[in-house]
Amino acid sequence: MGGHQIDTGHDESGRAAKPRSFLFLQGPISDFFERVGRALIARGHRVHRINLHFGDQLFWRLPAAHFRGRFDDWRAFIGEMLETHAITDLVLHGDRRPYHIVAAEEARARGIQVIATDLGYVRPDWVTLERDGMSTYSRFPRDPAVIRVLAGQFPIPDLAPRHHTPFWLISVLDVIYNIGLVFGRPFYPHYRYHGLSHPFAEYFGWVCSRAKRLLTRPGATRAKARLRTAPGSYFVYPLQLATDFQIRAHSPFADARDALRHIIASFARSGSARSLVIVGHPLDNGLIDWCGLARGLARQFGIGDRVVAFEGGIPGEILCHAAGIVTINSTVGTTALGSGVPVKVLGNAVFDIPGLTSQQPLDEFWREPAPPDRQLNEGFLKALIGTTQVKGGYYTRAAQNQAIAGFVERLEGGLYPLPSLRAADLAARPVWETGKTVAIAGLVDDIGLALARTHAMPGVRLCLVGAAGTLSVAAEDCRRRGAIVDAFASDGQEPENLASWLKTVDEGQPIDVLAVQTGPDLGHTMAIIEPLLEPLRRRRRGAIVLIGARTEELWRYSDMVRQDLQSYGVAVMVASPGLLAARLAARFRRSEITAIGADKVARLICRGVSRRRKAVALPRAGTALIRTLRLSSALLRERLATPAEPVTDPVAKEPLPEQAASGN
Repeated sequence: MGGHQIDTGHDESGRAAKPRSFLFLQGPISDFFERVGRALIARGHRVHRINLHFGDQLFWRLPAAHFRGRFDDWRAFIGEMLETHAITDLVLHGDRRPYHIVAAEEARARGIQVIATDLGYVRPDWVTLERDGMSTYSRFPRDPAVIRVLAGQFPIPDLAPRHHTPFWLISVLDVIYNIGLVFGRPFYPHYRYHGLSHPFAEYFGWVCSRAKRLLTRPGATRAKARLRTAPGSYFVYPLQLATDFQIRAHSPFADARDALRHIIASFARSGSARSLVIVGHPLDNGLIDWCGLARGLARQFGIGDRVVAFEGGIPGEILCHAAGIVTINSTVGTTALGSGVPVKVLGNAVFDIPGLTSQQPLDEFWREPAPPDRQLNEGFLKALIGTTQVKGGYYTRAAQNQAIAGFVERLEGGLYPLPSLRAADLAARPVWETGKTVAIAGLVDDIGLALARTHAMPGVRLCLVGAAGTLSVAAEDCRRRGAIVDAFASDGQEPENLASWLKTVDEGQPIDVLAVQTGPDLGHTMAIIEPLLEPLRRRRRGAIVLIGARTEELWRYSDMVRQDLQSYGVAVMVASPGLLAARLAARFRRSEITAIGADKVARLICRGVSRRRKAVALPRAGTALIRTLRLSSALLRERLATPAEPVTDPVAKEPLPEQAASGN
């Protein structure tokens, strides 16, 4: 499958190599993953699968595990699966789905290879197969010199279309999958859907948009005819699907509407005499009137006569004769580069390479677009296809057969060994501009790690403080979630050094949320917080979160800080074990009454901060009571079998009278 040496899964004597253990998560909406699994089993490998909802189950008929719990329980579940089955390779479709992000973190922590697949960077007839992730998180190099050297190892790829996927087949499979998802919810009651809209709402919008397209087709046909007669007189912006993670996770825009406004405003500023053609995606669900929105924005910016908008995709002859293409990160960009059309990329894309795409500011691109280097483009395609692409497709049998052969070969023999990403590489590929800064001090356990991961997302700068071992894991995971990460290893450091570092961070970009995991020494916590009090007062915004055991000293200190800051609009919150839960656990000597997962703790803390609460109970009183009731029969048997002993109140630190334990 390329110019590099492939390990076929056998040693030099011809004997089969040691079998691998593959775990498949959600795959394409077809039986592609199941067929890959059967092929691997036939070659002596172990194959496992986790179904997250009934739609997954419909397309996988091999034995599988079923996750029916809440998302907060997913990390523990996937971690146990990885260890129980001695997984060597985790295979998933789409690396940005919430379940897949968590699974990849747990796999990397255990040294397990993470393999992501999706539709190809090159269209049609190719699918992507990469280690770790895609787009922003792709290992494919962005240095032209490295790409040219890499290209020398691979032959000229076969770019001729070989397979056609009928639209009706994709539609039928999608409907079957989502019917399973919706009506199978009783079997998977807590599944968290990663889409933006309900599947049936998308289908309704799609039907309505196709009916509307019949009415707008004559106008679109006339617009395309005019463009064909005026090559080079227009720029093209092909819209991407609003639900696409290429926008949601790999672009500097909040959504597709934000991107459209940005592009039209820039075109208006440029004063270009050319036209701007906005083209709707052929598979758009129709829930947003993109053409109407584009025309409205054009009128708002005073260029209504120079913006053309139509739906249904862009014909190849119009694309190839454009003055330039502006894209967030659509694979239309690679098609345009192959035709020598200048391309400006606004998001993170594997093809955004100096010399290949324009590195000019967008406002300048409209006036004098920089054309691509054809020789570099040829080398880029050879290197990209040789290292990350597999010929074939997910849907028709012929396309699947070709792709499965390539998948099995690369899964057995190993993907091309591109170097892993460094922190500097990820920092050079920012997604959103930083709009919020969160500092987490005392990163020493699973709660601190979960809190960091929960806050980590595009547009957030994380300042992490903790033990070096935990810190390195947290920093890598958070960077892969799109956050900008600064880290301070607190091992052997005095509190004053940490406070000074945080103050320097705050001066560069104000800290919005300061979360501190407190320990037995409250003085350490005070040394961290005190230097930041004055900046918080001055800004009159922000939040402080104290996380720790429920002690009188902690509550007294939090009340003191709150009284000092509340008139300035700064919130102070304590996250600690709930009073009722702690007393019930002590009374009945059952630690499971207060047990709570780290991911749930982090979610409750974030919710508490957003609602400006003074305290968050971990767990809450209702949860503690329900757990106690569930244990009531076992507790009664224990009470009858053993004599009662004095119980110590975990808060008051004094013996509780036996008769008082039956109350709150």
